[in-house]
Amino acid sequence: MVKYPVEVGKDEVKAAGIGLPISTKNTVLICKKINRMELNKAKRFLQEMMERRRNIKGRYYNKTCNGIMEILESAEKNAEYKGIENPVIRTISVEKGPVRRRMKRRRSFGSFLKNTNIKIILKKGKKKGVKNEHKK
Repeated sequence: MVKYPVEVGKDEVKAAGIGLPISTKNTVLICKKINRMELNKAKRFLQEMMERRRNIKGRYYNKTCNGIMEILESAEKNAEYKGIENPVIRTISVEKGPVRRRMKRRRSFGSFLKNTNIKIILKKGKKKGVKNEHKK
């Protein structure tokens, strides 16, 4: 059972990626940028980073963007199933994941591999419509 940082309401959906082989430090940096964004804008932001049209501090973080994109797509499918329109990222949290070891490398000591846990909660966004013009 995955514990989420906040309570999940009736009109919200959740998704998680546990033990993803990506850097926790880079994931935190990207998730700070996409937190509270609309889901479509967040996906477009990550897509532009993977296509090298946008960067953060001169770096593109391609592998990290792929991992986050998988979780966003999973959350989007959960939102479609529950009937949520225009989902917005309510919370996205990143934690250090379980440590994996690759044995018998670097002489006989082995090496440690990076793992990250990502948890996301989407809420219902505001409806997009035509703005009402005020009558004078």
